[in-house]
Amino acid sequence: MRRIITLLAFLFIFQSLTNFLCAQEKNNYIDVSDNLYLITNISGGNVSFLVTRKGIVVVDAGSTPSNGRKIISIIKSVSNKPIKYLILTHFHGDHINGIVGFPNDVKIIAHIDLAKNNASFNKKNIDNYINNVLPSYLVNLKLQMGEIKDKNSNEYLTLKEDFENNEEYLEEIKNIEFRNPDITFEDYYRFKIADERIMLEYTGSGHTNDNIVVKFSNHNVIHTGDLVFNGSIPYLINDHGVDVFNWMKTLDDLYKENIYTVIPGHGEIDEKIILKEQSDYFKTLSKQIEMLKNDGFNLEEIKEKIDINDYGLTGNENQFPINIEVIYTQLVSKGIEWWKF
Repeated sequence: MRRIITLLAFLFIFQSLTNFLCAQEKNNYIDVSDNLYLITNISGGNVSFLVTRKGIVVVDAGSTPSNGRKIISIIKSVSNKPIKYLILTHFHGDHINGIVGFPNDVKIIAHIDLAKNNASFNKKNIDNYINNVLPSYLVNLKLQMGEIKDKNSNEYLTLKEDFENNEEYLEEIKNIEFRNPDITFEDYYRFKIADERIMLEYTGSGHTNDNIVVKFSNHNVIHTGDLVFNGSIPYLINDHGVDVFNWMKTLDDLYKENIYTVIPGHGEIDEKIILKEQSDYFKTLSKQIEMLKNDGFNLEEIKEKIDINDYGLTGNENQFPINIEVIYTQLVSKGIEWWKF
């Protein structure tokens, strides 16, 4: 059986080999508004870019060096203007590991905690993946292949494909290089380029403790980063500063603003109703967890009783029990009715 290495805590840092190998040529762009575009980045977080007469502003960098270069190639197919700014919505690798593919003179903008988070979480795990995890896995695959006499059997060919895919992936991630942001901020950062006004806002911890939203003021469009997973189960990682209460509050506040279109971190571009839908998912799940806890069920029993099919989401299904656990923990630590506001 074909096996793909995954480290559950770092699925943001490394996309699956299937995505990495198959999606590189499938990235495409769509027109969002005048001179504002979205790259549906299957092998990483969604990327948006704004073309102005003085240069281009890009939001997020992709998941790997080659993914970053592919993003640059798509942008150049639209405009030959120089890329002036790269905005990073948060520190997860599927949004920043493509930085090395960008021009050296691009100005990087991010929350003040992004570089610290990258050093704390990403770098040591990338190093471990390169030096220990993947090499060990490749050795194991090689041993399994050596035990099979029929080199034309499906079992051998499957292992061989897995070996080649992981070997290629190892070489790819060796090229990941992080660049510290040139411009950082704590709460707000506004800037003007040509006739365009862009506002970056940190609304507090949500998906991570450094997640920001990017507002394209002239277009009534917002790029939320991973504060929105449109149509799929969101990732919640306690160590990365997740705060479900503030996440919901942020989405509810944004929903009240004059926003027409939302570019989510993952999933299809949509109208601003997806802000409410993401918040409602958390509220409904929190209420269900609360009711079951009040009925005397423990965490593991609650996980068994809540049916993922009731939520109509597809993708990242293995994260649903983690969603329940994080919300349960925060219900207990904050007080059972913390989510009612």
